[in-house]
Amino acid sequence: MSITRDNSDERPDPDALLRRVQEEEEGAQADARPMGRLKVFFGYAAGVGKTYAMLEEAHRAQEAGVDVVVGYVEPHTRVDTLALLKGLEVLPPKRVCHRGIGLKEFDLDAALQRHPQVVLVDELAHSNAPGCRHRKRYQDVEELLRAGIDVYTTVNVQHLEGVNDKVAAVTSVAVSERVPDRLFDAADSVELVDLEPAELIERLRAGKVYAPERAAWALEHFFSRSNLGALREIALRRAADRLGRDRRQASEPRSAGADDVLVLIAGEGPQARVVRAAASLAEASGGALVALAVEPSEDNGQTDAENAQMREALALAEQLGARVVTLTGDDSVQPAALYAASAGIRHIVAPATRQRAGWLPRKDLVYRLRRAAPEATVTAVPALDAPTALASTGVVTGFRPTAADAARAAAAVVLATAVSQIAWMVSPATSVILMVYLLVALLLATRADGFLYAVLVALGSVVAYSFFFTAPRFTFHAYGMSAPIIFTFLLIGTLAASSLAIRLKRQAAQATRRSYRTEVLLESTRMLQSATSLQGCLEAAAVQVVKILDRPVVMYEADATSPGGLRPPRVYDGPKGEGRVVDTAALTTPAEAAVAAWVAANGEAAGAGTDTLREARCRYVPIRGKDAVWGVAGLVLEGNDDLGPFEHNLLAALLDECGQAAESVALARRHRDLTMKAEKEALRTNLLRSISHDLRTPLTSISGDADMLLADEGALSPQQRRRLETDIAEDAAWLIGLVENLLSVTRLDDGDVQVQLQPELVADVVAEALRHASRRIADHQLEVLMDDELLMAQMDGRLIVQVLVNLVNNAIAYTPAGSTITVSAQAEGARVRFCVADNGPGIADGEKTRVFDLFYHGASAVMGARLSDKAPLPGVTRPAGEGGDARRGMGLGLALCRSILRAHGGDMHLTDAQPHGCVFTFYLPVVSVTDGAMPCHGPLDAEKEEGEARDGADK
Repeated sequence: MSITRDNSDERPDPDALLRRVQEEEEGAQADARPMGRLKVFFGYAAGVGKTYAMLEEAHRAQEAGVDVVVGYVEPHTRVDTLALLKGLEVLPPKRVCHRGIGLKEFDLDAALQRHPQVVLVDELAHSNAPGCRHRKRYQDVEELLRAGIDVYTTVNVQHLEGVNDKVAAVTSVAVSERVPDRLFDAADSVELVDLEPAELIERLRAGKVYAPERAAWALEHFFSRSNLGALREIALRRAADRLGRDRRQASEPRSAGADDVLVLIAGEGPQARVVRAAASLAEASGGALVALAVEPSEDNGQTDAENAQMREALALAEQLGARVVTLTGDDSVQPAALYAASAGIRHIVAPATRQRAGWLPRKDLVYRLRRAAPEATVTAVPALDAPTALASTGVVTGFRPTAADAARAAAAVVLATAVSQIAWMVSPATSVILMVYLLVALLLATRADGFLYAVLVALGSVVAYSFFFTAPRFTFHAYGMSAPIIFTFLLIGTLAASSLAIRLKRQAAQATRRSYRTEVLLESTRMLQSATSLQGCLEAAAVQVVKILDRPVVMYEADATSPGGLRPPRVYDGPKGEGRVVDTAALTTPAEAAVAAWVAANGEAAGAGTDTLREARCRYVPIRGKDAVWGVAGLVLEGNDDLGPFEHNLLAALLDECGQAAESVALARRHRDLTMKAEKEALRTNLLRSISHDLRTPLTSISGDADMLLADEGALSPQQRRRLETDIAEDAAWLIGLVENLLSVTRLDDGDVQVQLQPELVADVVAEALRHASRRIADHQLEVLMDDELLMAQMDGRLIVQVLVNLVNNAIAYTPAGSTITVSAQAEGARVRFCVADNGPGIADGEKTRVFDLFYHGASAVMGARLSDKAPLPGVTRPAGEGGDARRGMGLGLALCRSILRAHGGDMHLTDAQPHGCVFTFYLPVVSVTDGAMPCHGPLDAEKEEGEARDGADK
């Protein structure tokens, strides 16, 4: 059997495959989130054995070598349950004093510091005591999961948010401690702990669940056989629903044609049940849930309690995964119908309300929604938790009795009566009098606060007209047949005109507010798009938040190298806050900075008005991009002050846009870094290639000449030895010049060269440069033109000498032997003009823009020493593309010249000489001798003295 080996080029490179595998592993590790796993022990009532099952599972995990710690277990009186704690490490509880009572709570910080593989946390729905970091224990569990710690926990079905209404309907008990369904559904494992209701009742009677006196009360109320049977059924259904949901999500993605559900939050009472019902419908239909809140005008008479109820309903909707949309208006029906139609939503859930009784009865909210959106299915959900709170629906009237409106109504009636009296004296026409009352009432209605003004001015106008202008005058008697009609017309007309004027005033105020906020958002977009740094993005967002919300803002910039991951904060306050005193020190205390650091680390809001670290003075909101937190914004909240739904969504939109802008800035910076890295890599590659190519020839020549000299046994004549020695010296000098240029370019690019400007004699600088020029200058005709030998210029003499040396050597390298090279320096006004010209073949127009680039050699080159002594023909140019190796050099000389001149504040210019050749020109500031300026004894003089001494030694 013969084995043939395939040596074709298609064989994969092992190193490339290894690099690809390593990159894929690194990418997978970067994308993997260090989230812990959650296991829930689920039951339908206390006493079914959830904690017992959890402790048994902990012992099995410990026996398997897993690091298990008991974070907190409720102190039950059940002996068999407490016995399972033996052999497990138990963290000491956190002691909290609340209202003089010592309480024991789960110590979250101790668990994070211990950082085991698994932590046991009993009673997931527990509410923490004031003084703990989070308001709810499930938030502690979420932080443990984010830290990469697995958690075992327990919960009963009545504590799940989604089935709370069902449990309340069955047991007639409203459970206040609830857990979001998203946490239960996202659990990695749910173990249903089941027990027959009869066995649970026997355990209660035996005192294995509660103390005997408490167990008797529980059996008569919550733990009745019917209640336990219903709770068990709900728990089994909920566990089955979760299993079915996981299978559907794994097999079928969300369909684009799924029916979305819109839930209307009117803000007139508790609507938790409405939100939960809408979430259930959205889950069943596979669509998205949209929570729409219509925020009334500021002077609509809505109480603080109603505003708080609206915020609670929106918070619950967000917790259930809804997308919150806020609109403004005094009537919630029309905006909801228009939004549903524009968004293509065909299912609306609204609270069922009773029709308001009275002399002007209004239809209920659901009836008006069905009339406004006939193409949608409107579902009415009764709010059983607070039926009296929904006694009023429809258009909010804002009927607030104020002294100002009463005074305006009285003034309008008096003014209209006075004007009408004057008009009556001119022409006693009742039509004119009626128009006067309507006009005056309409004019003053634009300054009214509420509809009380409309009612009072209508009644006052009828009374005044009846007393002053109805026969018999100055009595309340009216004998005319048309009097009742006139009174009715005046009453209705005045009431309608005033009401419409007040409504238009409110709508104008709302339009003005929306216009202002829209303008601010557009301005924010422009400012964020123009920001070029993360600090600029955060500053623009802070300024705009202050404009919109009229409250101070504390802004933290994320920085992994700073303590806590944040830079020191900056406090912003706008022109509207000039009248208030902002205590900057109180807003930037270490405690406040610690809350901001927690927000940056966890990516969730915390502080005032939230369930986490609510003792803080500010509400801290993360500014997030797609994969990172770029900063933290702290909004100052005083007392019970809080943001309305509109402000909350506006703030979220602005901070989200800021996060996207910050991410764009980071991506642009990353792109610049990658581009710079690529350019440096290309520069390194070109440099290595040039060095390996351009150093090989002179080194080979030096090595060969040296070998010939070493092997000489008298065979070489003195002239031949002199020739070899000269070649070695010239090649060595060329290498020294090449290395000097390379080092100079590197120092200039890195900014290590400090330009030391001082007056220098131009003649000395030119002479020093010609002294250091290539020895091949003897093969050319050199001309030096200077009108004034005392001409002085402001320069760094050493660097300008290098510029002239490079220009002269470039002319020597690119012109044939016998060419003329001219170096001139002349004063032109306030500048000195330096020129290095030659009459060689010149440079093609296509190359002039590239001759100053690094490592650019030009299309061809002519070495004077390598060509015959025959003079070039006039007007001959070098053909493009020839002779990349025809001359020695790395393409550094002219690039170095331009860098040096730009460091002097000038530049290099290239023009054509006549009839052929090129001219390199640059300018330096002239120094007048009459000003008392004298050349300084500096590095140039030292170099000149050293050169003169070296020339003397050579002689």
